[in-house]
Amino acid sequence: MIFKQKEMKNYKKISLALLVFTAGFTACTKQDGIYTENGSSGIIELADLPSRTSSTAYAVATKSFDAAASIDFPVTINYTGVDGAAEDVNLVLGFDDTAVAAMSSSYTVLPTTLYTVPSYNVTIPKGSKTATFHLTLNTAAFDFTKTYALGIKIKSASSGTISSNYGTGVFLIVAKNKYDGVYTVTSSSAMVDNTSSTLTGYYPMTQELRTTGATSVVEYDGYLYANNYYHPIKSGTSTSAYGNFAPIFTMDADGNVTSVTNYYGQGTNSSVRAARLNPAGVNKFTVSGNTKVLEVSYIMTQSGADRTFFYEKWTYTKAR
Repeated sequence: MIFKQKEMKNYKKISLALLVFTAGFTACTKQDGIYTENGSSGIIELADLPSRTSSTAYAVATKSFDAAASIDFPVTINYTGVDGAAEDVNLVLGFDDTAVAAMSSSYTVLPTTLYTVPSYNVTIPKGSKTATFHLTLNTAAFDFTKTYALGIKIKSASSGTISSNYGTGVFLIVAKNKYDGVYTVTSSSAMVDNTSSTLTGYYPMTQELRTTGATSVVEYDGYLYANNYYHPIKSGTSTSAYGNFAPIFTMDADGNVTSVTNYYGQGTNSSVRAARLNPAGVNKFTVSGNTKVLEVSYIMTQSGADRTFFYEKWTYTKAR
């Protein structure tokens, strides 16, 4: 009798463990691929979202687009399972501004003046596993100082189950011009700081050029000194940077650099620093096949006086 009681207790423990394992398995954060009932489970989700942890309210995906007056933004909806849908699945999509607010106060909900939606209704055809929800963006009219986002939501489905984890997601929408990217920066002539001989150039280095307008980009570090808009330099043997200074390069239609200004304001920051083009140097953005090169000469001024002279060559390596 005692043996049977122990045996029963062990059986209950094993059953409980199997129950916990099964529950944990079906609650996996990324649901695609865990259903094997030939599609009958029918979980419907936004396919472009990355996996998220249980502590994150919504998954966040970043989508980058060229700056243009009209550009397509496709959002894929996925029907999980081995096979496709057993019947046409009619979906209604919509937007959820509260999802954007829940993820970051720094995000700005994309204004309705900057996009159109041909239709909020999409269909996953019988036998298929995907459908596409389309938006048309006017990225050329973006305010490049803002981080735009849309909370996209599967509002209803004629059959199947809308995913609790990936039925709603936040999409960051980034507009990029043709100059935007990751670059290797070298110097065609030594950097000169008129106030300190111990401050020298940090070359070669990897830096980003980030879109600020249709034909302008700003230097962003994130590799050497800090994740911010800075221009790294060396102070003796140490890595440093000029505070309140990051150059914005503006080009014309022919690729000529027409101006260099300071991201932190033209002398209006606490360091009283500004930037200007040095017309004596080469100032040209050249595209030859897949090669993009920016050659630029510019000066950082402080309190109205020329302080630091830069002679740089930026060679494109990849998209950011």
